[in-house]
Amino acid sequence: MSAPTEETLFPTTGEPVATIARRGRVGLWLMIVADVAGTIALLISYTYLWSLNVNGGWAPPGARVPFTESNTGPQKADATWAAEWPFWVILLLVLLSTVAMWWSYKAVKAGFEAAAVTGAVLSTLLMVAALIAQWIQITTFPFGPSDGAYGSAVILLCASNLFHMLLVLFLLVGIVNRTRKGLISQDVNYQSQAVSYYMTWVVIAVLLGALVTTFFVESPNTDPAVFGTFETGAKSAPEAPPSPSATPSSSPSASPSPSAS
Repeated sequence: MSAPTEETLFPTTGEPVATIARRGRVGLWLMIVADVAGTIALLISYTYLWSLNVNGGWAPPGARVPFTESNTGPQKADATWAAEWPFWVILLLVLLSTVAMWWSYKAVKAGFEAAAVTGAVLSTLLMVAALIAQWIQITTFPFGPSDGAYGSAVILLCASNLFHMLLVLFLLVGIVNRTRKGLISQDVNYQSQAVSYYMTWVVIAVLLGALVTTFFVESPNTDPAVFGTFETGAKSAPEAPPSPSATPSSSPSASPSPSAS
């Protein structure tokens, strides 16, 4: 069956499957639109900080910052940028997981429930591997979130990947269980389709993150603007203006004593 008809009823609620599928698609696209907006905001923040390099604060500790003679920022030596290959390994795992989920959807749509369960389980295992790889990458970075704008931007992008993977794993566990119980079948398969679409967007999001962290590393701004310095510790209180010297007040003149009569 290519698509549910209005006569096909959902087994748990009794509503037409086509009606529920329409509501699910609307919710799916709204979620993807919100997710796209958030991901684009992170990418714009990354490229914005990368292009400006304000105060030479883009590079992590140990990276060379090419200040000019007119600037007074610290000179740094060997670079400690993040390795590039883990981003692409994680992307490959997410892509393979998505392919397995699409295979599961096509299988259940063709009436092969056992193959659909196998595809969903395989997709779940691959996403777990991607989640573990992403966690290992974050915990082994040679910098922390406070070590320059590059460090905080990269860690934030990876944290976004973690959020996507956890959400996808939640959906995949539901797909596996519902397919095993027969709640996702040849007649009712819109849930597998929705998860497959969302996972496709997750692949795009991880790909965009891998691209910027691979090709936008050293800032092109070799003469960054310097906007003052930041002081640590308590600032000394400003001196109070000297108070005007007190002028001696004139003592009241003594009234002449009455003459003795």
